[in-house]
Amino acid sequence: MSRGRDAQGLLLAAALGALAVLWLLPVVWVVVTSLKPTANIIRVPPEWIPWPATLEHYVEVLFSSSRTARIGRAFVNSLVVSLGTVILVVGTSALAAYPLARMRFPGKTFVFSVIVGSLMIPNAVVLVPQYVLVQRLGWLSTYQGLIVPEAAVTFAFGVFLLRQFFLTIPHELEDAALIDGANTWQVFARIVVPLSQPVLAALAIFAFRSAWNDFLWPLIAVNKAEMFPLPVALALLRGAYSSESYGPIMAGAALSALPLLIVFLIANRRIVEGVRLSGLKG
Repeated sequence: MSRGRDAQGLLLAAALGALAVLWLLPVVWVVVTSLKPTANIIRVPPEWIPWPATLEHYVEVLFSSSRTARIGRAFVNSLVVSLGTVILVVGTSALAAYPLARMRFPGKTFVFSVIVGSLMIPNAVVLVPQYVLVQRLGWLSTYQGLIVPEAAVTFAFGVFLLRQFFLTIPHELEDAALIDGANTWQVFARIVVPLSQPVLAALAIFAFRSAWNDFLWPLIAVNKAEMFPLPVALALLRGAYSSESYGPIMAGAALSALPLLIVFLIANRRIVEGVRLSGLKG
């Protein structure tokens, strides 16, 4: 019986290992291709070790603006938009979710239903009114014109996620603070927020990933090359180099994935923990 279980475990581990290798192969190929000289990129049989390795494609996409949008500037734009979206989403979602979870007021259930119901509306439906609003505000091709709409996309999910977590915090903690003389804001800022760090971190990661990968809204709202975020700049990069060399395209793809990979490696436990804790109570 024990040998049978060991064999099943080994078989499962081998299958999962094979799937992991299969999933990683395209990623490895992107990195390897980005390090090859242009003359060595397309060869039969393909070479998996770039030799001689070169960083010329990274220099080309980071510092050259002669053929397309500068990837280095687009990288900074994406970082500003993503971090701004994270701050806005986490702050507004926490302030909206707390009264929906812990306070009593008329229409609370209706307000929460409207917010959750907005999750069912496809983003493409609101693109035109969103564009008209941003245009009348004079926010086209600006950071606020990218950050505020990106935050609005994730806001409803953030309210839902945080409300579910706030419901799990014992009322006795808040009652004790109120007896000690704390007001509602102090209870929220000094007790609820510190206890909510896992789910706040998870929401921050979701918001960062959503803003970092968004392509459609920046494509519509930005018409200046120096304001393009990374997804739009990469699309231009592919059009500029696809008939000549895959090296710059692969270098741009590797650079675009690097921040998300770092964020995931640092905070992957927070993602799982935050989602698990927020789903305990409905």
